[in-house]
Amino acid sequence: MKKWFILLSFILIFGTGCFDYTELNDMAIISGISIDYEENLYKVAFEILNTQNKENVETNEKVFLANGSGSSISEAFSNAALEIADLPYMAHLKTIIISEDVAKEHVEEIIDFLIRDNHIRNIFYLTIAKDTSAYLVLSHTDKNNPVVSTAVSNLIDSDIYSNHIAAELNFEQFVMNIIDPRKDTYVSSIEIQDDILKLGPIAIFKNYNMQNFLTEEESATFNVMNGESKEIHFKVNCPNNENNFIVLTTFNKPKTETKIEGNNVTLKAEVETRVVENHCELDFKEVSTYERIQEKIKEKLIKDMQNVMEKSLQNESDILRIEQIYYQKYKKEVDFTKLNYYFDANAIINRNGLIFEVKS
Repeated sequence: MKKWFILLSFILIFGTGCFDYTELNDMAIISGISIDYEENLYKVAFEILNTQNKENVETNEKVFLANGSGSSISEAFSNAALEIADLPYMAHLKTIIISEDVAKEHVEEIIDFLIRDNHIRNIFYLTIAKDTSAYLVLSHTDKNNPVVSTAVSNLIDSDIYSNHIAAELNFEQFVMNIIDPRKDTYVSSIEIQDDILKLGPIAIFKNYNMQNFLTEEESATFNVMNGESKEIHFKVNCPNNENNFIVLTTFNKPKTETKIEGNNVTLKAEVETRVVENHCELDFKEVSTYERIQEKIKEKLIKDMQNVMEKSLQNESDILRIEQIYYQKYKKEVDFTKLNYYFDANAIINRNGLIFEVKS
């Protein structure tokens, strides 16, 4: 009797685990989704990971696509699922890519559908296909990027050796921003340039509608003003020679402050930088050299901050949360476009950051 009990326990413990494993292999793991809107129809594509044993399949492709369309987003999803033999599994979803048309006019419907679907975890990235269709981005695979949804997610997560222009907020954070009446939201974009997937500038919203794109430089500056910048490069003219330049990069997150007094708003930012490329014939043993370069960075940063604020005001997109900060202080509503804006900046150069000097 005891042996039968041990055998039964073994079957329940290890047999159940194998059953779950088999079920997972029978699922169609959806890693990415594209959503376009054309001719009054939603057009959806699912990027499905190829989990089949290579010995049992004729292709070595990492993914395959299933397509569907419909007059509603739910109908398009359902029709795409009809092309999948296995059970669709969306808990592994990394990226949803939407077209500019969807971003401008249909985001509210997309949000309403996605937050009602309990099969989807809201920690994926929502991105916008800039100057192309969402489907063309999702289907743009190559040897370096066999799984586009993973490539897009990695582009957003990593900005090493380049300006930090990504909006690193997941779908849940995007929705929290968009439903807050005192601030607007933003997302990253993806481009195809020279047949290569590339991280594009940040897209800004007013309520549920995309309004415009920042430039790449404005996107990097916005991340500084938002206190989230990983790395941004400053190329400024030499203080002693306007024909040559010096390049500096930031390290550590910037220090920022939004100060509101009545109708006056002062936006401040402080960045720590180090020199990475020097074409200036200056004496770096002198404190005055650093002070002159820091002043150049300050002038550029203030000008760039003004450009971001001007783009925000032109599009009535409160991406810097001015109305929220104002309400927290005065407990009353305000139109952020009616306020007066002032800017201040500071740059600190790490003297140990002078890596090398290039003679002109």
